[in-house]
Amino acid sequence: MVEQVVGLVSAVVPAVVRAVQEGRVGKASRDKGARGERELVRMLRPVLPEGWTVRRALPYEHGDDIRVVDELGQAVPGSWSIECKRYADFSVGEVLRGPSRRWLDWWSQANRQADHAGRAPLLCTRGDRRPWWCWSRHAHPFTVPHIELRLADGSTVCGTLLAHVVEDIGHRMHTTVEEVHALREGAE
Repeated sequence: MVEQVVGLVSAVVPAVVRAVQEGRVGKASRDKGARGERELVRMLRPVLPEGWTVRRALPYEHGDDIRVVDELGQAVPGSWSIECKRYADFSVGEVLRGPSRRWLDWWSQANRQADHAGRAPLLCTRGDRRPWWCWSRHAHPFTVPHIELRLADGSTVCGTLLAHVVEDIGHRMHTTVEEVHALREGAE
């Protein structure tokens, strides 16, 4: 009987300690994520078409972390569903060596959210003292560094430094302006 109680306590106490610690770490992690989202917003805002903006998702908006919205405040159809992952220990080597289970989970999350929103996934990742990387189905072949990954499901994911493609992202958004206006005119 004593052995059973000791075994039960040995199993439960570490789990309780972890839960308490995760509560504190959870807030720090959420704060770091929010800072990362604000940083991305600052990087993307200058390259968007006039009248458009980029903002963090509001608490009641489920899905992507960052939204590109048009002059009416509506999420732009055909644009990206942007997922932001800001972790202290992330490095691009984690993707090149594997990719890691964690990165694959992030990519899956970005895809689920993008499919739900009807937009293309754009996963942005950054570790402490490291640059932002963006990952998408779209290749930026003339950008160095450029990474192409073939995943187990046969799909390809392309990654590059965000700073090298932020202007390209803005250009793609500018071409979307005409498409959005044409869709709206057709709906009227």
